[in-house]
Amino acid sequence: MITIDGWRVPGYETKVSCGVKLASADLSGYGSFTLNSDEGVKPSVVSVTTKMPFIDSAELAYLITMAKGTDDNGAKIVRTINSDVTQAYKVRKAIFDGDVKAVEDEEVKAWIVTFKLLEKLSTAERTQQQIDGTAAENSQTQAIDGHNSVQQAFENSEGP
Repeated sequence: MITIDGWRVPGYETKVSCGVKLASADLSGYGSFTLNSDEGVKPSVVSVTTKMPFIDSAELAYLITMAKGTDDNGAKIVRTINSDVTQAYKVRKAIFDGDVKAVEDEEVKAWIVTFKLLEKLSTAERTQQQIDGTAAENSQTQAIDGHNSVQQAFENSEGP
């Protein structure tokens, strides 16, 4: 089971999977050692597959409306998600990403619905935002102080 913004995704035989890419690059061609470079933790991807009975067409329409949802600036809406596996991966916020598909299964009179959610505001992103904010504060202070020091030295100097 998975909820998106408190709305339980309907259907049965629902399967939720989550994965995270720990990116690295092969550096073995740059020396005699077999090394990899760490390129950080990429956002998690949550994949959902469920079967929705044909009679629940309004629920399918609502899911599609959520997937297409944008804010006033035209950006995808960041959704709050919750399931056992997303809790384990500490994924709380995500956007719909890629295809949202519904394939008819005439044998069981249901749609097989698949979609993916891409993690937003991950722990790594929040940490980087804090680092960037601290760096911006520090660099701005240094630039102002540096300029003031040069200006004061110029005013105190005697010259022609």
